[in-house]
Amino acid sequence: MVNKTAVETYHLSHLDRNELIAELYSRYGRKLYAYAIKNWHLNEDHSWELVYRTLYKVIDSYRNYNFENEEKFASFVFKVFVNYLRNHYRDHKQEFNRQGSDAELSNFENRAEIIPVEESRNIKLRILNEELEKMEDWQRMLLLMRSEGRPYSEIAAYVDKPEEQLKVYYQRLKKNLTDKINEQL
Repeated sequence: MVNKTAVETYHLSHLDRNELIAELYSRYGRKLYAYAIKNWHLNEDHSWELVYRTLYKVIDSYRNYNFENEEKFASFVFKVFVNYLRNHYRDHKQEFNRQGSDAELSNFENRAEIIPVEESRNIKLRILNEELEKMEDWQRMLLLMRSEGRPYSEIAAYVDKPEEQLKVYYQRLKKNLTDKINEQL
């Protein structure tokens, strides 16, 4: 018997659809659910609906991509989930406005995406975007989530790095990014 947790998720194509869903859920489902509840303030039903929609979408589409490692696969899963969250927010914007969460969600939405360089008129912003594009997914996630004040324990669940090392990674990335921006100015 193969230990499934030792095998990368994207290499589990030998499992049937139900087994693969169960494995995806055990590896990512609860983390995605907690993220939707805590950060997007969704109710339980909407959160679970989006989690399962994400897991089924991942199962249907992950074979179309090549992943270098589990970290890249996790970034893919998270990106699909965030897209569903944004779509849900867009579709239920009136509901969020009534709940008073609109400012927080739109603020997150604006910070979570990298603005295309050609749209940027500000030279610092353009340089920042260029440097962010050169980074790996986990590095961008770490910088963006930490800039929102998220705890390292929460970030560790998404970037698949040891929590105790994230502070060091964050400080190095921040210094590196600042140095590169200042160098180009």
